[in-house]
Amino acid sequence: MSPNLKALRTSFFFLLVTVAACSDGITSPTRIDPATRNLQTRAEDQQDAYTDRDDGGQIQVLSNQRVRAATGKTIAEWGSLWWKWAFDNPQVLGDTDGTYSALGDVGGPVFFAQGSGGEPTRANVIVPGGQYVLLPVATYIWTFFGTCSELVCARQIVNRNFINGITSVSVTIDGERVQNMQAHLVRVDNGNPPFTVDAGPIGPDGYGGILPAVQGGYWLMLAPLPPGKHRVAMSATAPILDGETGELLSGYLHLDARLRLQSSRGRHDQ
Repeated sequence: MSPNLKALRTSFFFLLVTVAACSDGITSPTRIDPATRNLQTRAEDQQDAYTDRDDGGQIQVLSNQRVRAATGKTIAEWGSLWWKWAFDNPQVLGDTDGTYSALGDVGGPVFFAQGSGGEPTRANVIVPGGQYVLLPVATYIWTFFGTCSELVCARQIVNRNFINGITSVSVTIDGERVQNMQAHLVRVDNGNPPFTVDAGPIGPDGYGGILPAVQGGYWLMLAPLPPGKHRVAMSATAPILDGETGELLSGYLHLDARLRLQSSRGRHDQ
């Protein structure tokens, strides 16, 4: 388990496996050694893939209703799956240059993009043709452990302490700002129930194993990319929460992620 994995349960923001397949039928990627030569090669290819913007069409941002109709799951369900994937592949959480962006291809209809964990993120991302793209604009997770192991307090931490404290959230796609970001807000409620994450080996303090969790925040789903190169800029100001209690601390976290997306021909458009 990454030494920072426990803190991720409450303090990781995004502007944001050991099992062969999840119960929802989506194949999950096997944990990959950061030094894997193939992954490094793909990352180098991605870093060389962009020069100037060369749009091949306008990207569509799906409403929450369209997300379910197009993918078979709600945006809240996809957000939970994203966090399960992030716990299984913690190297993506600190990736600020796109080195591990290829891990976002989890073998289903949706590509999992990355965001900012507090440091500026600048990444070139190759998305297999035909896949939708999930963007973690500003999101927060709480696992049930320690001082808050019940849904009632976990809901309060995510909804009141984190979401209500987000300001200046903004997303632009190819220079055009996404309107009505409130329509893309996911809260912990009856439509977004707890799920489980693999928190790794159980440590001396008892943290680890398979734990219930809840998540919320701003998520966007993009329709499959038109041909060409596209720029996505995400920013937000988020409150800082105590990683052990979920209580508000002083100060704010400034999130800034800029992704360059390009569709590549792959199994999904053959």
